[in-house]
Amino acid sequence: MVKNLFFMLLFSFSIAAIAQQKTVTGTVETAAGMPLPGVSVVVKNSTTGTQTDFDGNYSISVESGQTLVFTYVGFKKNELIVGNQSVINVTLQEDTESLDEVVVVGYGVQRKRDLTASISQVKGEEIANLVTSSFDQQLAGRAAGVQVTTQSGIIGETPRFRIRGIASITSGTYPLFVVDGVPIYTGDLGGYASNNALGDINPADIESIEILKDGSATAIYGSRAANGVVLITTKKGKEGRIATNYSVTTGFARPVNKFDLLGASDFVTISNEKRSNRGQSDWAAGLDFNTDWQDLVLNNNAFQQDHNLSFSGGTEFLKYYLSIGYTEQESIAKPNEFKRFTYRANLEQKIKDWVSVGVNAGLTQSEYFGLNTGTNSLSGNIFNATRQHPNVSPYDANDPTGYNLDDTFPDRMGRGTNLETVGDNIPNIIFVVENNKYFSKINRLIGNVYADIKPISSVNFRTQISLDKANTTGFLFWSPVHGDGNGSNGRVQSNNNDLTRWNWQNILSYNETFADAHNVSLTAVSEYQKQINQGFFATGTDLSNEFFGKALVSGSYGVQGSGGGLTENGFISFAGRLNYNYKQRYYLQGTLRRDGLSSLPTTTRWGTFPGASFGWTVSNEEFLKNNDVITDLKLRGSYGKVGNVDIGNYPYLGLYSPARYADNNGIAYSQFGNNNLRWETSIKYDGGIDLGLFQNRFTLTADYFINKTEDLILQVETPQSYGIPGNSYNTNIGNIENSGLEFSATARLLDKAFRWEVSGNVSFVDNEVITLVNGADRIGTNTIVREGEPINSIYGIRYYGVNPQNGNPVYYKADGSLVQGLLPGASYAVFDPNNPADVSQSSSLSAADDRVILGQSLPKYFGGFNSNMNYKNFDLGFLFRFSGGNKIFNATRRDLLNQNFTNNSTEILGRWQSVDNPGDGWTPRLYASTNTTTNLTALATSRFLEDGDFIKLDNITLGYTFPAETIERLGLSRFRLFLQGQNLWIITDYSGLDPEMESAGVDLNGTPRSSIFSFGLNVGF
Repeated sequence: MVKNLFFMLLFSFSIAAIAQQKTVTGTVETAAGMPLPGVSVVVKNSTTGTQTDFDGNYSISVESGQTLVFTYVGFKKNELIVGNQSVINVTLQEDTESLDEVVVVGYGVQRKRDLTASISQVKGEEIANLVTSSFDQQLAGRAAGVQVTTQSGIIGETPRFRIRGIASITSGTYPLFVVDGVPIYTGDLGGYASNNALGDINPADIESIEILKDGSATAIYGSRAANGVVLITTKKGKEGRIATNYSVTTGFARPVNKFDLLGASDFVTISNEKRSNRGQSDWAAGLDFNTDWQDLVLNNNAFQQDHNLSFSGGTEFLKYYLSIGYTEQESIAKPNEFKRFTYRANLEQKIKDWVSVGVNAGLTQSEYFGLNTGTNSLSGNIFNATRQHPNVSPYDANDPTGYNLDDTFPDRMGRGTNLETVGDNIPNIIFVVENNKYFSKINRLIGNVYADIKPISSVNFRTQISLDKANTTGFLFWSPVHGDGNGSNGRVQSNNNDLTRWNWQNILSYNETFADAHNVSLTAVSEYQKQINQGFFATGTDLSNEFFGKALVSGSYGVQGSGGGLTENGFISFAGRLNYNYKQRYYLQGTLRRDGLSSLPTTTRWGTFPGASFGWTVSNEEFLKNNDVITDLKLRGSYGKVGNVDIGNYPYLGLYSPARYADNNGIAYSQFGNNNLRWETSIKYDGGIDLGLFQNRFTLTADYFINKTEDLILQVETPQSYGIPGNSYNTNIGNIENSGLEFSATARLLDKAFRWEVSGNVSFVDNEVITLVNGADRIGTNTIVREGEPINSIYGIRYYGVNPQNGNPVYYKADGSLVQGLLPGASYAVFDPNNPADVSQSSSLSAADDRVILGQSLPKYFGGFNSNMNYKNFDLGFLFRFSGGNKIFNATRRDLLNQNFTNNSTEILGRWQSVDNPGDGWTPRLYASTNTTTNLTALATSRFLEDGDFIKLDNITLGYTFPAETIERLGLSRFRLFLQGQNLWIITDYSGLDPEMESAGVDLNGTPRSSIFSFGLNVGF
């Protein structure tokens, strides 16, 4: 009886519970009546939730008496208790505080509306799904004043990153990167394959990227901020039910372009014409093969895949974000490859209402497989492949190795049916690519632990201990059979680099409002940092057998070598910042930092770095309040003084280093000291305006800036009789200046069923060298640093063209007169256009006297244009980038007109052949083995000078998000499919592969960049 009663009661309670559970539907709209897609609808204090679909509709199971919570970014949260109704329509009001986007600044955050500094922000979601080995590559074109250039298709090569120009001549020019408050290592971390330290950060984990550009924003970082500061904030957990997200991207890459080289038939013709013009016998013979060597060393279907799984959520007391990622990318250059495993845990635990502790930790294992990419190396992939004879095969079944190697000179490529061995003594590049090994493996931890103490509502104290620990192992193998290792009978190398950087920060902040008008914020910082970098290497040559090409094995080599090193440095810093505003109209900010750096002498190691800024929000004045057109108008200005500590380790000391005298070990004087040496200093000025129109439907930000870098560290030459190592010493003597204008704008063009938002930015930057050592030029092979000119201007000989009478190259001397190169020697004669046949009057062409500045290598302008469109469940976005105003010396083009027995580009078909067949008037007569005269290979010339202007379609994405009512049946909160392409299209007059493939204005034998086509999906649970 009791048992039956129990089941009857249980059944009754079950019926009651079922009766209380019901489905509530409705629509969420804005105050203007527009539907809001993606609104989070959650049953309070439960894990039950959903999102509105494209039309703002939702459906959720809920019990009477429970509370539904509606939240959406930029709108106030709305909570409604469910009664008897089954339809609940909701209107969300815009939250003016939420619309004031929070921006990360040094050692804190600020509302965007309160900023008086110049800071650009890039959201992590903008780059999360792009195929990339490092996130920094994808910042190009997304922020005003920021120029990021990927100069090679090699995975692992660090892109060039400039913020408002170049701030140094000999010291580092890379910005300071800070991840969740951790100042991290950048650049190559060691090993034998190129690698990028920023590749150890998973783009899918990034919440936002802030780029600090002016003196006011960067002064809080003092001596490390001359080149700008980039702040990376990773994702954190939020209170609510667990959100699980999985994303996958897979695709293929191919070279964006290849060189136009001669086929076998033209190659034979051109090669033999080189010889016949010199009165010599033929070089080339046979058309059995027509080998495309570029196809052999490049990969036209390089596989790419990226997987990311994350979990985030939390309660009032514990918030968490956990993720795991795997990336695998094949390069378009064989055998270059990249693999990465990432793990991240960001946790925050509230212990008391006034105490929280947390940890942000990212663990990464990255592997890079590289190759020889030397631009002037016999085994450099592009240097070699473009020179190979197209009428021979890379393989030979009759050779014991299976490769085509020359019988007489086994260190060179086989000649096949040709009559002479290959020019420039190049090896078989396919053997090199398939047998030699370059490898780097990086294990890295970037993380911090912290405690936040808030004794009262206006005061917060945070103490944080951070670590960036990178351990890199490298391995190299050169086969003894052929290629680089042939001369030493093989080579193996192994190395290990251990980099450790500790950082301890204490941050005390105070925020208070007085009389509802005076808003005050104070921040005080103490920071301590020490880094220890150490490494060792071991080498072995004269291998007993190529079998031992997998590791450094004792006893497997005849000649051994080893070495290593250890460096330590650190700093102590104290900083403070005061922010004040009156009724959000008038703003003042002051910053002061005091840094002490161990790498400088005691008399100069302490430096003071001030910063200040002001702002006037005109739109908050009574005469502009509630204006129908101008929503926001702010005027601002700033000043700051910052430094550059990337000056090497202890450059002021007089140093001794290990050295050998004959067969004896010893030490030798290696560096002359200078106890007055100090860091380079940049003084930054900025004036800007922020404008928002029609409820911020259109926004514009404009800045004018001047960055003056003083006390540049340059080498002063000394007489040899002084006995100073290198006949020079370091001192502070140079000055350089960057100035320019930046503009960025956004517009919501359409916001109904079809939504369209666009944004763009453009920057104009001028660079000028102000002071050098005694005003003396710093002259390189192709460039010059000269007072009054932009840094690294192209410096060379002006080219006139071809003498139509004899095919000789004609050049301008510095005084404007013309001379012609007389083949085959290095002699010159006066050229008279009215009497071109006359070569009787001798002349000269001098590298010292006849070179002039041919153009500036730095772009005068650059920027990007971004568009995002949405219609129902479809989205389409694209980014165009542009740059111009610079010149490029196309040294690759010169190399491809080589007069030796190597292949050439199709440009050589325009050569002068006779008076009746003068060709294109630009390419001289062919003459074997006369590169110095015919192509002036020792100097830059305007013959190969080109404009670097371009417009690129950097990426385009088409996506489809499935409706909520469809995916909810599968237990999903989001399901999106997308197709995307990267680096697809370029408009340029530049004849090389890509105008961004230059270094200091010179393009020489670089690996082509890649175009990527990919497909992916994002799934939320």
